[in-house]
Amino acid sequence: MIVQARTCDEPARCTGCGVTSHWVHSRYVRRPADRAIGGRPVRIELSVRRLYCENPAC
Repeated sequence: MIVQARTCDEPARCTGCGVTSHWVHSRYVRRPADRAIGGRPVRIELSVRRLYCENPAC
């Protein structure tokens, strides 16, 4: 079984300065440690975004 999820396309806050950003740099897939559910192997694929901070002072 493969579980695929992705982050929403809403703006997010910069973890450094807190300014909201809409500017998507790229996306990448994270694969957390695989788990078993009901004895069946499961692969988890999480698509996440990298954002540019729009604050010039950050």
